[in-house]
Amino acid sequence: MPRESEESLELQKGKHSVVYLTKKYAIKQFHEQFLYNFLKEVKFLTLLQPFFFTPKLYFVDFENRKIIMERLRGRKFDEAFSKFTVKRTLEACFIMDSIGIEKREMNHPDKHIIVSDDVYFIDFERGRFKEKPSNLTQFCIYLRKFGIEVGRELMQEYKSSISRESFEKILERVLEKL
Repeated sequence: MPRESEESLELQKGKHSVVYLTKKYAIKQFHEQFLYNFLKEVKFLTLLQPFFFTPKLYFVDFENRKIIMERLRGRKFDEAFSKFTVKRTLEACFIMDSIGIEKREMNHPDKHIIVSDDVYFIDFERGRFKEKPSNLTQFCIYLRKFGIEVGRELMQEYKSSISRESFEKILERVLEKL
């Protein structure tokens, strides 16, 4: 387990938890009444570790409802908006949709994506398993804020099949508008 005695640099308070940021780690301490949210966050972070878009998970303290993970330094999604960040976010959304995980916050990713060398998704405590997740379609709706319209037909096609083919069509449409 990483030493928690490292001097905390920052403290961020959320609805379900408090996050202590040290030079190397983000230590997320869930409030006692949010055990279920803690368990969901642990489950989804663990399942998504093989992919590029989650912070590294170092240690889980079940007794104290703490998650110790990689500290990410970067900018909010809207501050780092680029062809690269949009493409990587769409790819991450497709991966989650393909394995049946819905993050539930992709229509306002500014609070849930940190951009540094890549895009990183945080805060999975509201996630759930769903037969037809909506990560990619929610994110496409968010892209309207930047004048990128995907089109209802393409999103409906994707939602009905969640296939690589329908994903590629959306990706192509979005990238041609960037």
